[in-house]
Amino acid sequence: METIQVKTVDPLSQGLLRSAFQRGIILNWDRYEKQQPQDGFLRLGLSCPYGCMQGPCRLDPFGRGPERGLCGLSRDEMVAALLLRLTLFGALEGMAGSGRIEELTWAPPLGNLVSRAVKNLGGQKISTGDLVRSASFLNRPMASPDSLILQALRLSILTLGWLAKKTSPQNRKKGLNLKVGYGLLAQKEINIGVCGQLSPDFLQAIQEELSNKGQLVSLGDWILFKDKLLPLVCSSGETELVLTSGKINLLLGGPGTDLSLIELCRALNIPLILTQDLKAAKEALLEIKPDRSASSPMNFNPLPSLVEEAEVVSSSTKLKEIFEKERTKKLAFLGGDDHLYHPLGWIPTEVTPALQGKGFSVAGWGDAALWMIKKGLASPKSKTPVKILDGCQGPILALKALGGSGRLKDLTRICFTGMKCCQDLAVALGLAALGLRVSVAIPLPLWGSERIRHLLQEKLAALSGSLTHFDHPADAQEILDWFIK
Repeated sequence: METIQVKTVDPLSQGLLRSAFQRGIILNWDRYEKQQPQDGFLRLGLSCPYGCMQGPCRLDPFGRGPERGLCGLSRDEMVAALLLRLTLFGALEGMAGSGRIEELTWAPPLGNLVSRAVKNLGGQKISTGDLVRSASFLNRPMASPDSLILQALRLSILTLGWLAKKTSPQNRKKGLNLKVGYGLLAQKEINIGVCGQLSPDFLQAIQEELSNKGQLVSLGDWILFKDKLLPLVCSSGETELVLTSGKINLLLGGPGTDLSLIELCRALNIPLILTQDLKAAKEALLEIKPDRSASSPMNFNPLPSLVEEAEVVSSSTKLKEIFEKERTKKLAFLGGDDHLYHPLGWIPTEVTPALQGKGFSVAGWGDAALWMIKKGLASPKSKTPVKILDGCQGPILALKALGGSGRLKDLTRICFTGMKCCQDLAVALGLAALGLRVSVAIPLPLWGSERIRHLLQEKLAALSGSLTHFDHPADAQEILDWFIK
């Protein structure tokens, strides 16, 4: 626990960490440390991504071991194919929940950017047929690295199209109010934690059953409920800490809930409902003890005032109006998921004030945005409050709004502080393919081939974009330097 300060920047979270350590509770940081060193071949992109049953083959990054796979695959082809495979997964994630499969249409300004990009990416219309083409490329290693990179870029743009299709209605005139912080746990006798994707009808029935004695609170997920966002106790990386606090009386877990939360609930004897079985949920509510904190050695009792509020912009129409009124000419976007490579909250809470001090207007999404809210950076009382973008739409929403307001040229750079799924990688790649300058604060599996890194940058440069990434977890100063250089 001597490294507690490099795990999270929140003092209350640090206290929960100490308590968990004293009680012998295994959390995500413990699992992360036990995984070290993680697979260096995969981190470099030198583990074969093809569906071959004669492998898996891995290549030596130092040139002293295998230089080709059993089929003759070189490091350049291997790294390029892994990028395509990850982007394909990202496109499929973006497509999920979009309704029936159909050809995408691109409304301005995305349509104009996509048309420009397509000319440099083979000329053929980008469509769902690119999914089949990508799968065929990953059947046997026959395609050239150039073709693999080109196909990955096409898929990344397709991912943006699916996500743009799923955005909120354009007629929302007001933003969504969001409350964030540990103080939420002290505001009601009963706290029902919600994770994953649960139906609004199920949540409504639970809320009615609770009446005024309890509340639904989200643990790390942006959940729209009754045209509002559920109060968010914490970012995704802190969810396990919240379960150890003794303040969660019942966890409702829908699709997408991490396995670690399920196991932790069982270890801590926290009631858990994993199906949308209303009868079972009501029975669990009857067994609830109003306050579990008394059984916690730490006796975690945050002040009710430890809650920050912010307005979340979920409509490109609303965001367009904000951009049109804004006088600041330099726009910086900073968002993404928690990642254990960094102390939780470090980059967003360090870089954002520094950018504001240099005259930037900052917008955030995801876990990074939650840390900004907790720090008070999105408060209306702030001189230049951060704009908080819907956690499910993020930079796609802003891209549409900026195009509509004629301010795309003012968007300086976009940084992903962390990534959790392949969709995040596909989005970052797609934004760069549309001509934007993008960076990622965590390593990407491209460092096993210098040629592939250069090839990707050449293709993005031809599209007027760039993707900056590091061979190590970038620190806050490196990200700040990237923004202002």
